[in-house]
Formats: sequence, structure tokens, C-alpha cells
Amino acid sequence: MCPRPDRPTLPPSLPGDRPVPVRTRRGFLAAGALAAGALAVSSRSTSALAAEGSSADGGVADRSAADADGAGGPVVSVADPSTGVDVRDHGARADGRSDDTAAFAAAIAAAAAVRGRVLVPAGTYVVDSVTVPLLVKVVGVGADVSRYGASTDGGVNLRHLATSGRPMIVVDGNGVSLENLTLQANGSSAPLLEVVNGFESRFDRVHLSNVAGTALLVHRVNNNLWTDLFVNNCGGDDEAAVVVKSPTAPGTNTNTFTCVNLHIEGSANVALDLAWGPTSDFFVEFVRLVAPHIETLQQAAGTDATIRIGNVRQVEFVAPTIYGGPGPLIEHGEQRRRGVPLDGGVRVVGGALLGADPERVTASETLVRLTKGDDFWLVGTRLGRFTVSGVSLGPDYGSRFGVDPSTRIDAVGSAVAVADRRTVAGRPEWSAPGDVVVGRRLRGSDAGAGLTTSVQGRNGLGAPEATVSGSDMRGTLSFGSGAVPRAGGQVRVRFAAPYAAPPVVVLTPATSRAATSGAFVTTTPDGFVLETATALPAGLPGDALRFLFHVVG
Repeated sequence: MCPRPDRPTLPPSLPGDRPVPVRTRRGFLAAGALAAGALAVSSRSTSALAAEGSSADGGVADRSAADADGAGGPVVSVADPSTGVDVRDHGARADGRSDDTAAFAAAIAAAAAVRGRVLVPAGTYVVDSVTVPLLVKVVGVGADVSRYGASTDGGVNLRHLATSGRPMIVVDGNGVSLENLTLQANGSSAPLLEVVNGFESRFDRVHLSNVAGTALLVHRVNNNLWTDLFVNNCGGDDEAAVVVKSPTAPGTNTNTFTCVNLHIEGSANVALDLAWGPTSDFFVEFVRLVAPHIETLQQAAGTDATIRIGNVRQVEFVAPTIYGGPGPLIEHGEQRRRGVPLDGGVRVVGGALLGADPERVTASETLVRLTKGDDFWLVGTRLGRFTVSGVSLGPDYGSRFGVDPSTRIDAVGSAVAVADRRTVAGRPEWSAPGDVVVGRRLRGSDAGAGLTTSVQGRNGLGAPEATVSGSDMRGTLSFGSGAVPRAGGQVRVRFAAPYAAPPVVVLTPATSRAATSGAFVTTTPDGFVLETATALPAGLPGDALRFLFHVVG
């Protein structure tokens, strides 16, 4: 096998000689503006030296040669794109016991000086808290990591200092990148990753695990792209595993936030909070979560929603898999309205929402709970495994709610697809500029309390109490007669909410007495009066005259 032309070849070792390390992935990528065309970074110094010792073929000179001429570190070719600041050259031990915080801070500072990369070889590092500034990339150089099996000990593992009360990694600068890193709590309950300023940040294959509290805390992120982000076994009774909000300072907020393939599994209660809170810093806008996989622990899990959405403008879940319970999977509960155009707005497009497994934990009652806010749509989504309702709308939720015809909500037994407790005035009005053709039936809801009746005195003295059931759209009215009835208004029905103009009320007699009564109606915006052209027979029971009515207005 021929050696690669871009890599130096080690001379054969003599007996008793220690092999000479050649680290083509160590040091840092030099700035091209330097006349020498290459830099050397010492493990004992962050100053840059001209790369006079680089090999003729563009590779890296022998480490012993660099040590011999006093450079104190490897000489790195500018032409080699795989180079960067290696944390081991700044003293990192990677033994899982030593505190490597100072080594990481020094490596980050060296990389920041040239807008370069920090390389973290495979191993286990103990870190208290470090800040990654403007245009620095931190890259794990090791095997990938899975949350299952022995592989969780492979790759690049950063373990939080057990006594730390500070975030392990703080991102605070434009254009920061984190790649192929696993961050583990190691007994600390402080966040593993805090994003103070994540403008145009890039995260790829980053794993966070085992925090008894919030693992990822986002204060501000804009125009980012995060892919393959894993958050496992995190969150507490009162803290979501992932929290996304905005800074308290006016004029800045989290927006245009994009995350592809976000996994949050094993959360103790809430998995994800999006601007969930009452103050001005709880606001985010234009959030796109593509193919998220979000699960709660189920066993011993809390009863809050898996995903809580607060004060937002345009949030989209595209092809999600959201699973768990026993609390709702999604809740929209706006607490502070911004008053901006297109306020609110949540879309769930495709994917599936699946409630708790009743063989493992208490069954989910509701999968989507809409308490306050506006503009929530389900488009082509499948909802299953719930005992009360797929979607529950509270009385204070706004008028813009919809379920696309391609959405499937599997209501089993006494469960219903949608339980809508909004007032009639709060429900949407639909309009079409042309003819509307209905393929099957146009159905009016029987739901909606508030219809009341009052007798008009013409159905006789001592007449039975009139009864009404139904809604402002349709219902049933029953009454009888007393002594000495007269022609004219018999019973008045008052709507729960008035129409803008007197509606059309269509009566259908449902008994023979009703059919021969000569009944007709007069309408007003707030109700109608059933009248008869002639006097009714005296002494009719309360269900003798029964009418079905349909209201169009």
C-alpha cells in the first residue's frame, strides 16, 4: 500500500525509541493573510509562528523537528483543510477525571484569534464552563454516538463538572458552529448548552443527555440551521428539557429559527417550551421544526403538555412524530400578545400525534389543547390514542382554527375528534365568492348552550313550561296550552348570541298537533317568536306541539 502523498511518513523506530507523533489534525488553521502562509501553535503558547518547518509536499513537519527548533508545537500547513487547534495541545487530558476547562478555554481563544477551528479528538473530557465566541467552530473528531448501548461511551464526550452551576458551553457570537459532540450532565443540573447569541449558528450531530433540568437554553437565535440535535433524558418537574425564548433587551428576539431532525426523548415532564411565559422575553417568531421526534418518559412523567407554545408568530412543525402523555402533546397558551401583524399562527403539517400507551401509563385525554391564542391548523396530520378529544378548544381561544380534510383523527368509543368550547361569536366565519357545492350533507351543530324560552301569554293560563334544546343553528322546541288560549305569539326563543340581522328560521312540525296549529315565526337578530294564526285547543300537554327548527343567518 502506498502512503498518501499529502501525509508525512514516519522513519522506522529504533529499539527503545518512543514513536514520534505526527498530528496532521492538530494545531490550528492559519489565516491566509500572513506572509509566511502557515502558522505554528504551541501547546505552551497561543502565539503564531511562521510555518518554516512544514514539509515540501504541504504536509506537517515532524513533531520532533518543531520541538527541536523551539517552536514548542506542531507546524501546520495552511493548505491542509483538516487542521485546527487541538485541545490536547493546550493540556487537555481526555481521561474523564481531570478538569480540562482551562485547556478548552485556551484552545478556543487561540482559534478565535484567527477565526479558526477547535479540534476535540475522541475521549472523555471534564469541563466546567467555556464560552465560544464569534466565528469559532468546535468539532469533535471521533466516532458518532448513540443514546443506546456501550456506544454512549465512544466518540467525543464532554462531561459537565459535577459541582458546576454554570452552563457547560455558552454560544455567544455570530457564526458559531458545533459539530459531533456529546455533552453529558455528570451530576450537574445546570444547562449543557446556553445560546446567548446564536445568529447564523450551525449545530450538527450534537447530543445532550441526563440533565435534571433544562439541557438547552436558547436566549436568541436567528437565521440558523441546526441538524441532528439530540436531547435525551433531560428536564425536570418544572423545567422543560429545551427552552427557546428571546433576550430581555428591546429590539432583539429569536426569529427565523430552523431545526431539522430534532430528537427530544425521555423527558420527565415538558420536552419543549417555545416562548412559554408572561414577560416580554417570551416571544419567538418564524420557527420551523422539520421532522422532529419528541417523546415524554410516560412512566412517572408529569401531566403538563409535551410541547408548550406561548407567545409566537408563525411556528411550523413539519412531519413531526410526537408521542407520550398522559398530558397533552401540544398546548397553545398565549400569555402576552405582541400586537404584531400575523400574531399567533401554529401549523402542524403531516406527521403523527400519538397519545400515551394505556398499558404503561394513564391514557391521554386530549392530544392538542388550545387554551388561549389564535390561528392553529392541522394539515394532513394523524391523531390517535386519546379518551376524550383529539383537540380541545377553550372558551378564550381565537376564531382561526382548522382541520384540513386530509387530517385523520381517530376518535374511539365516546371520544370526539374536536371539543370546541368557544362561544359562537368566537368561531370563524367562512365565505366563498361563488357557489358552494356540498357532496354529502351540510350539518349544523347541536352543541352550544344558551338558548332560552319564554311564554308569551297567549297559550293559555297555567300552560306547561316550554322547552328548547339545540344551538343557535338548529334545535327542538316543545310546548302545550293552558286555559283560554288565544291566537298570536305563543313562545319566544332567544339565541345564545345575536345575529347581525334577523335570520331565516325554518320550522318543521314534528307532531300532528303541531302540523294543524297554523304556526309561523317572526324573527329578530336575537331570537324568534313562534305564533299561531288561530287559538290552540285548551289543555294540551307540554310535548303536544313539537317543532324542529333550523336557523340560517
